[in-house]
Amino acid sequence: MSYSVPYSFIPGTKARAQDVNANFNSVTDYLELLDASKVNNDLSNISAEGVNLIKNNSSRRNIGELIYTLIPLQDANLHLLDGTLLYSGVYSDFIDYIANLYAENPSANYFCTESDWQSSVSTYGVCGKFVYDSTNNTVRLPKVTGKIDGTTDINALGDLEPLFVRLPNITGSSGDFNGGNDVVSYGAMYSTKTGNTYQHSGGAGPQWSRIYIDASRSSSVYSGNGSDTAIHEQAIKCFIYIVIANSTKTDIQVDIDEVVTDLNGKADTDLSNINASQSAKNEIISWGMPDYDNGIFIVKSTPGLNYTAPANGIICGSLQTVNASGTEGILYVNNNRVATTVSYSSTPYCPITTLVNKNDIITTNCYFYQVYFFPMKGAN
Repeated sequence: MSYSVPYSFIPGTKARAQDVNANFNSVTDYLELLDASKVNNDLSNISAEGVNLIKNNSSRRNIGELIYTLIPLQDANLHLLDGTLLYSGVYSDFIDYIANLYAENPSANYFCTESDWQSSVSTYGVCGKFVYDSTNNTVRLPKVTGKIDGTTDINALGDLEPLFVRLPNITGSSGDFNGGNDVVSYGAMYSTKTGNTYQHSGGAGPQWSRIYIDASRSSSVYSGNGSDTAIHEQAIKCFIYIVIANSTKTDIQVDIDEVVTDLNGKADTDLSNINASQSAKNEIISWGMPDYDNGIFIVKSTPGLNYTAPANGIICGSLQTVNASGTEGILYVNNNRVATTVSYSSTPYCPITTLVNKNDIITTNCYFYQVYFFPMKGAN
C-alpha cells in the first residue's frame, strides 16, 4: 500500500507552518487507518513472498526429528517409527535426505543391512537403524518401541542398549542346629531332613539334611515364573513419529499416507477405479495367463509323480491307465482327486491340464508322461 504526504519541501527554502502541520496530520490519519488487529489476525498486508517466508520459518521441524505424542497425529510430514519401507515419489524428499547421508558415510552406525534389520526385529522386536537400498532407492524406517536412551556418541546412534535391571541381592544361610534334630536356615536357603539318623560318640545325631535355595524366600521379586513378573522400568506408552518432510501444506494438500491407504484398500477389493480403456486392467488380466515362455519340463515319464508347484500355474501331461483290467489312473493335488483317465483302450493315455497354486503337491498313482509346469505371468 503506497502513501505520500500532501506537501513536499525544497532544501534551502522556508516551509510554511500550515504545510508542515498538514503533513503531520496526514501521517496521523494514515496510521489510524492501519488497524493493529489486522496485523495480528491475518497477513493480507504482506506480500506472498513474505507470507511463505513466515510460514516456512515458523515452528519449522527438521527432517529426522522425533515427535512424541499421546494422541495420533494426522500430518503428512510425519511417519510412525514402525519399520515401514518407504519408496521414492511420495517420500522423495526424505529418501533424498537419507541418500545424501548414506553417500557421505555409508558405514555410519545408524545404517544397517536389511538382513541385520530383520534379525534385530525378529530377536528383540525393535531396530533403531535405517536401511538404505541404493539400487531401488528405498529407505526402511527404524522400528522403535519402549524406552529410548540418549547419547553423545555419534557412533552409538541406533544401537540397542542391553537391558540392565537392578535386582535385590539374594542372601541366605543354613547349617545352625536348633538344639534338636532340625537344621535352621535363613533367607533364600532352606533344608529338609532325609535319610536315617547316624551315631557318633555322643549318641544319636540329626538326620542328614539336604540344602536348597529359593530366591523368592529372600525377595518377592523372584516369585514369578519368568513371564508374569517381568522386571522393567515404569513407562508411559506413546506414539513416536519421525519428521520426513518440513514443507508447509496448503489448504488443498492432503495426508499422503491416508490416500495411499485408501487406494490400497480399494485395489484389494475391486477394479471400479480402473477404466476399461486403461492398460492396467489388461495387465491385471494377463497376470492370470500361463507364461509359456518360462515353462518347466518336469519329467518325460515317471510312475507315482510327486512334485511341488513353485508358483501359481498349470500342470500339463498325459496320464496313463494303470492296466488292461480298467484300473483308472488318478491325478491328485494335495491328496485330492482332480483328474481321472478314461477306461483302458488301445491308446491308454489321457491328456491332463489342471490349475495349481503355489506349494500344491501333485501326485499320481500311475505313469505321467511329458509333464510340464507353466507359471502364471503374475505368479510369485
